[in-house]
Amino acid sequence: MKSNIAAVVILYNSRNSVYKNIESYKDQVDLLFVYDNSEIKNFALIDKLEQNSSLIFIDNEVNKGVGEVLNNAAEKAIDMGCHYLLTMDQDSKAPKDLVKKLYEKAIESDKIGIVSPLHSNKFDTHLSLVGQGKNKVMTVMTSGNLLSLKAFKSVGRFHDDFFIDYIDIEYCIRMNYNNYDVIRINDIVLEHDEGNLVKRKFLSKIYFPINNSPIRWYYKTRNLFYLRKIYIQKYPYPLKIEYNVYLRNFIKMILFEKQRLQKLSMILSGVWDYRKGKRGRKY
Repeated sequence: MKSNIAAVVILYNSRNSVYKNIESYKDQVDLLFVYDNSEIKNFALIDKLEQNSSLIFIDNEVNKGVGEVLNNAAEKAIDMGCHYLLTMDQDSKAPKDLVKKLYEKAIESDKIGIVSPLHSNKFDTHLSLVGQGKNKVMTVMTSGNLLSLKAFKSVGRFHDDFFIDYIDIEYCIRMNYNNYDVIRINDIVLEHDEGNLVKRKFLSKIYFPINNSPIRWYYKTRNLFYLRKIYIQKYPYPLKIEYNVYLRNFIKMILFEKQRLQKLSMILSGVWDYRKGKRGRKY
């Protein structure tokens, strides 16, 4: 089983604690690619990774975005004879049986494109689904997914011109469009530490603002418009869900977050660049 599976994790301005996260799954796969997109290099972490012979460390020197790295890792894994690619976030810690359980589900059918765990954060906001078996879903986030490389060759590459944000959502929708299933296993919980997530109370209700940077609001806004343009006719319901999530996060940003003016400016810039047809990295 292990010889079929590669994994990839993308680092960005990483803390030393990322190394422990990588250790939680590196022995569950046969091949591990660690790409560093950091603009602020953690040389202590880099030295540790470069000395670890059980992984392949690749320093991109500049931030090449998420899509380009995922495409590069998938193509390298295919060249090396692998059939599946585990995609991980630097802030995710895997349970010891993650890959085994994902793989057991993935091989049930050639039409399964992605198998995902349930994602937990530091506030456990999604754990109500634990124990609810397996579901065919429209979209899942990238981290902890087992991607069929056969499906990748059929469906095509990730949209690297999105750079970051909605790359995973677009790819899952495209999987469904090409008659591949996206499966979430609700009994496998991946610890995903969303570092900027905080808990706030307003008018007796609890909210969880995400505190994304201004530049992330640019990509979220621009890419959501592109996503809606591509798929709104065929998949209006999931696009409505994504739009509502965006609006809720926008309201939480206005109520609770700092740098509101900078974020609003980036949102307007995202709309403007979408109308101009701009893709890729903003700066």
